[in-house]
Amino acid sequence: MTLRQDIEDFLTYCEVIKQYSANTVRNYRRTLERMADFFEKIKITKTKDIDLLAVNKYRQYLAKQVSIRKSQLSLKTQTYQIVVLRSFLKYMLKQRNLVLNPNSLELPKTRMRRIEFLSDQEIQLLIKTIINDRKIPEIQRKRNQAIILTIFGSGLRLSELLNLKKHDLPTHGNRLIIQGKGGKVRTTFLSPYSQEAIQEYLQIRNDENPYLFIAHSHNTAASSQHRPLTSRMVQLMLQRYARLAGIFKHITPHTLRHSFATKILFEGGDLRSVQTLLGHSNISTTQIYTHVTDWQIQNLYTKVFGKKKSSLSNQRGSNW
Repeated sequence: MTLRQDIEDFLTYCEVIKQYSANTVRNYRRTLERMADFFEKIKITKTKDIDLLAVNKYRQYLAKQVSIRKSQLSLKTQTYQIVVLRSFLKYMLKQRNLVLNPNSLELPKTRMRRIEFLSDQEIQLLIKTIINDRKIPEIQRKRNQAIILTIFGSGLRLSELLNLKKHDLPTHGNRLIIQGKGGKVRTTFLSPYSQEAIQEYLQIRNDENPYLFIAHSHNTAASSQHRPLTSRMVQLMLQRYARLAGIFKHITPHTLRHSFATKILFEGGDLRSVQTLLGHSNISTTQIYTHVTDWQIQNLYTKVFGKKKSSLSNQRGSNW
C-alpha cells in the first residue's frame, strides 16, 4: 500500500476506533497530507521507506517555513508535526508493518510558556461592559454574560461549551458532566454566578433549539436568529469586550479557561485537582500553571523565613 493509503487507514482508525473529535482528525489529515507532499518530492511514496534521514529533511523543511502571519513556524507547531508522525508510525507498527521505530523520533525540549489569565476584577469589568452594551439586544447581552461566567467558572474548552445542551444542565446541585476530547467524560461544576446567568438567559429564550448557547440576530424577528454559535463568534465577542473594557491582554476563550485554573490554584488547590477539572490526560499538560504554584511556594517561604527578626535569632548558635 502507498503512504497516502496508509494515512487514510490511520485517519479512519482515529475517527472510528479512537473516537477522536472531528477537529482532531481534520488537523491530523492536514498535517499528514502536508508530510506526504514533502516525502513524494524526495521520491518516498511508501511508509516503509520513511527513515530518519527523510524525517530530518522534513524537519529542516519545516524550520524554513513561514506561518500565515509571515513569521517562522513556532517550535510548538513544528513539534506537533512530529508528534502526529509518531502516532501514525505507532499505528502502523500495531498493524504489524515494518516501519521506522516511532521512539527514534526525538522531540525538542520546549520552554515552559507563560500563560495569560484574567483577575477577578478583570472578569467583573468584562461583565459590566457587556451589561452596559446597548448596541445589541438583551438576549445577546444575557448570552454573552453567561458564556464568560460559564467558561471562567467551569474551566470548559470552547468546543465543550458550544456542545452543551439544555438537558446537560444539572437539575439539582451544580455538578456538570462534560464529554471532552476523545469522548472522555469528566465532572466539573457550575458556579452560582454562572447558574444564575444561564437561567436569566434561558428565561428570555422562546425557541426549541436544544443547544444551550446559540446565535441570535440583532433583529429578533429574523428567521436566522437561531443559527449555531461558532467558535469565531465567541472569539470576536471576547475581543470586542476586552477592547471596550480597556483590557489590553490577548484574550481568547482559552484565556478564561486559564483564568479558571489559576483561580483554583490561587485559592489553595493543587495541580492534580486542576488536571481533573480541566480534563488533562497527562499532568505534564497542567504544568503550564506552575507559575502559580511557584508564587504560592514563594509566599510560604516568605511567611516562614522572611521575617527580619526570627524567634530563633538568639538560639541559632554556630550552626546558623
